[in-house]
Amino acid sequence: MIGAALVALASLSSASISFAVTAEADDLVAYGMSLAEFDDIRMSESEADFDGVEELWDEALLFEYKIAMSYAEDKALTSLGYHPYIICNYTPDKTGSSRAEMIIEAFQNTTGVDVSHFFFEGINELNDNEYSCGVIRAFNDTIPKVYASNPDAAMWMKTNPLHPSMKMIDGTVATIQARMDGDTDLGMIAVDDNNDNWYIRRSALEFSNVLCPGVRSFNGTQIVSGEDISQTAKAFVTEDGGKSVRDASFYYDKVNNGGDKDYTQRMKLWSDAVSVVVNLTDMDGRNPCLDTVIGKTFTFEVSPFIGLGGTGVLEVYSSVSEEESYAIAESSNMTKEDVDQCVWYTLYAIALNPMVCSVEPKARPQTLCPDLTSDLSQCPPPSPPPSQPSSGRVVRVPFMNIAIVSTVITILSCCI
Repeated sequence: MIGAALVALASLSSASISFAVTAEADDLVAYGMSLAEFDDIRMSESEADFDGVEELWDEALLFEYKIAMSYAEDKALTSLGYHPYIICNYTPDKTGSSRAEMIIEAFQNTTGVDVSHFFFEGINELNDNEYSCGVIRAFNDTIPKVYASNPDAAMWMKTNPLHPSMKMIDGTVATIQARMDGDTDLGMIAVDDNNDNWYIRRSALEFSNVLCPGVRSFNGTQIVSGEDISQTAKAFVTEDGGKSVRDASFYYDKVNNGGDKDYTQRMKLWSDAVSVVVNLTDMDGRNPCLDTVIGKTFTFEVSPFIGLGGTGVLEVYSSVSEEESYAIAESSNMTKEDVDQCVWYTLYAIALNPMVCSVEPKARPQTLCPDLTSDLSQCPPPSPPPSQPSSGRVVRVPFMNIAIVSTVITILSCCI
């Protein structure tokens, strides 16, 4: 196990992440792509989060750069200093591989940038006649250094830090909101002819999160195990009473420390979720959302890496049924609103994690006992099979022989 993998993130005060727009900051904005340009590259939640306001988009870019450059000495696995970026080469009349080589050459030719300071796996995002894009993970101030050492790069290369909304695929928020609003349909009811047909089968929700380049081969040398990655990812979500997530959140900072009301309703949704969860922490440091709901019922695991260079996928889902999740939450004196905010916080914290480059909700098969509990070893015995008539006529099938097959996500608010 890599000891640094579990190092807690240092907290940043609001003062340390609020800074005036300088000439250098203007340059960073100029190096980036607009919100409209990014929407052409990846369908995400960015348009909804920023409501088309380019000024807010630029503020978020500067905030993410400031966060990345605030961890100059922190090389822990979860350090926000190892930040993910989307990087595009707009050189005309070039192939994707040629454009990727130009990007790599610019980084390799930059003084002070070590091979372990960036991880780039080529053009894996978009490739067309006009431009080619991929995801890169870079340490501290690597990106500004590359532009400073390669002045011509600003003419053909655009780079944006990946913040949470850019990682969430379009429709992520609508999917979760529909579940919170009780928009559910059990779908078709089918007879299962197997001997175990008395189980209840559902499709539960999981967050499928693609890991960034360099997460598996941390620092360019160490191969990190899936267990280390999953443990560190969960710690990032639950540590320090949620304050690490709060202090790294542009939305929270904009809503609470911006000094104005120039933010969108979606930004407030994320900010409110962080505020509610942080405020659930009691005087003894206990937090029912972080310690109980997430800590005891959510599973974080990394699926097998695809090939030697595969980044892998961090899967996050509830290990218990929705009914059990509600019971657990109620036993911790959590209200329905608290539970909903806990879910929003979890989604946002996962997307904020610098190891994650893409977040997508997916259906996950779930098998339950007839009493809707998840421990299959403790299921009550099945009812004896009914006697079959000799006439061969169709008869009514008893309830216990019916399997509910869901065609939609059947989680409630605190079950993912």
